[in-house]
Amino acid sequence: MRNFECILSSFEEIYPIWHDELWPGRISKIEPMSSLCWQLPNKIVKDGSIFEKYSPTFWVVKDDIKIIGINSGFRTSDKVYRSRGLYIDPTYHNQEISQILLRQAILQGKKEECHWIWSMSRKSSLSAYQKVGFKKRGKWLDEGIEFGPNCLSTRQIIYK
Repeated sequence: MRNFECILSSFEEIYPIWHDELWPGRISKIEPMSSLCWQLPNKIVKDGSIFEKYSPTFWVVKDDIKIIGINSGFRTSDKVYRSRGLYIDPTYHNQEISQILLRQAILQGKKEECHWIWSMSRKSSLSAYQKVGFKKRGKWLDEGIEFGPNCLSTRQIIYK
């Protein structure tokens, strides 16, 4: 198996893939961050104030110059970090690229001194999150979600 490297990116670089591949035909505008925030134990709320408080980070994995994996992350509260927009080119599935990107989001959450990381995992990608320690919380959500079903998945960020 090849060794792929995760590198910093930008919203401008990843946007076309999010638009065309991850969320094709999306009705709502694709923004660098979402206002969705997780509150313990299993509640998702909208909080537009995070846009003034926090900034997103974007990562890509490339095969030569082709982007084959994307993820982003940002804080949604002082001690909570979100992983959002995980995408892996289908021809590169089962090569641990999702784990590379998710581990990078966990590390970034740790750098930003967060205690938890969460995501709204798609049913088709939950196993990738579970491989790096995320746990499914609650039911599958489909109502009011454009690309569901999704579930809240969380992981504690461990400091050693």
